[in-house]
Amino acid sequence: MLLRAFAKINLDLQILGRRADGYHEVRTVLQTIDWCDTIRIEPASRFSFVCREGPPDLARNDGNLVVRAVREFERKSGQMVNVDIELTKSVPVGAGLGGGSADAAVTLLGLQRMYGNVLSSETLQTCLRSLGSDVPFFALGGRALGTGRGDEVVPLPDEPEYWLVVVHSGVPISTAQAYSWLTVPAESNTIEGFYNPSGPGRGVDLPGNDFESAVFEHHPVLREVRSSLLRLGARLALLSGSGSAVYGRFDSEIEAVNAADQWSSIGRARVTRPLSRREYLRSVFDSTA
Repeated sequence: MLLRAFAKINLDLQILGRRADGYHEVRTVLQTIDWCDTIRIEPASRFSFVCREGPPDLARNDGNLVVRAVREFERKSGQMVNVDIELTKSVPVGAGLGGGSADAAVTLLGLQRMYGNVLSSETLQTCLRSLGSDVPFFALGGRALGTGRGDEVVPLPDEPEYWLVVVHSGVPISTAQAYSWLTVPAESNTIEGFYNPSGPGRGVDLPGNDFESAVFEHHPVLREVRSSLLRLGARLALLSGSGSAVYGRFDSEIEAVNAADQWSSIGRARVTRPLSRREYLRSVFDSTA
């Protein structure tokens, strides 16, 4: 079984305040994009895991989200998972693109299919939530509204096709680190006025990211990346998630390619596009897509 774990960007992100459980209440619009890690799963006499590319600590069996997904599947299904799993990283780590979360979600989906859908839909969702706040989104894909910790996901209509330039300057930022820098303004403690998919409010045409001010203060180069993308013709440019990737949105592939060519000496720039929900769900399992 060859699976593809696609990255995401945040089209909009508000931090609404700290919850009683210690997490933060968020409202965000998520979008899967055509940039992926690959995961190969093969039957074996015992479980083994190897990670190709990426930082060395990703190969640790006790910490990688893929391994955690396997153990969670075993706990909930009561089955011993005897497979060889090979993860090949392409999506950068600590970039706000959800690479690790996508790897975990797609591993669970793959095991669910391989073992004959032994988990109920409710149990599968519980497993996804236990692995991380944005992990449930990767069982849905496309464009979606995330609320609560980000784990309560509601599908939104897919947008018309556009193109993206995603710039990763090599600066790793953990989500916990970004939250430690964040001071939530008083007005952010209410959800009123935030994007409402069924009525007026702040939509994706007026996007923002509440992490930007804090992250840009600690890493000014990321502010420069955003400004440069706008100068190069991006309709908008934003930090994705808690960073450090910054993306620009372009109307055509040619514009995106021309803009990406400017970044070869600064950082890694990738031209990509959003994946609709239908295309995403098909492409996760169809490696020839």
